[in-house]
Formats: sequence, C-alpha cells, structure tokens
Amino acid sequence: MYQEIKEVYPSVAYERIQDGALLLDIREPEEIEMMAFDVEAQIFIPHSEFDSRFSEIPRDRDVIIGCHSGNRSLNATLFLIKEKYEHVYNLKGGISEWLELDLPVKWDNYKTESVAHVHEI
Repeated sequence: MYQEIKEVYPSVAYERIQDGALLLDIREPEEIEMMAFDVEAQIFIPHSEFDSRFSEIPRDRDVIIGCHSGNRSLNATLFLIKEKYEHVYNLKGGISEWLELDLPVKWDNYKTESVAHVHEI
C-alpha cells in the first residue's frame, strides 16, 4: 500500500507544535550543539541511531521530523511510514528554512562567542 509523504513548511510546523505536535530532531549531536530548534515539545534521535531507536517515537501524536535541510528527515519520514506510523510529517527545508523565517532557535554559547570575537577583529 502506498502512502504519500506529508511535508509541512516551518511556519505551519511551528503552529502545529504549539498546538501539540512533537518535533523530532534527527540531526547529530554536534549539529544540535551549534543550533537547536527552540520549542518545548521535541525529542532527539540522531540519524545515525534512528534504525535502532525509532520505537521511542510515539504513534498517538503528530510528529514533525526535522534535520538541517529536509533530506535526512524525508528519508526518516518514509521509513516511519513503512513502519506503519500514520501521523508523521517532514519539515520542509529543515532548520535552515526555519531559521530563514526567524522561528525560534537556540545558539550554542561557544559558537556565539566565537562569532562575536571574529566580529571584534
């Protein structure tokens, strides 16, 4: 049986997260340390561990899957659909497009200080 992959734009995803959807960030820890989605309802499962940990993802809640650009999350969304998850959505454009729309992110202090230091030179 074929099921279409559903994608949501960051602005719609943000609204859905505010209304109870869960954001699943599948980026690797070093990516998240530099910049993270700043929403309360989120979980982290690195793409490198996804196959062994996907069962941690709730089936009874809308789940929006994000990565850097939307490519890894698209593959993860397809994987979950094959595993019979019904309420999964790919975050179109990933955190890159999220950031372009000025949606909330958290920056790593070390990286922020480094950038600030570079600007002082």
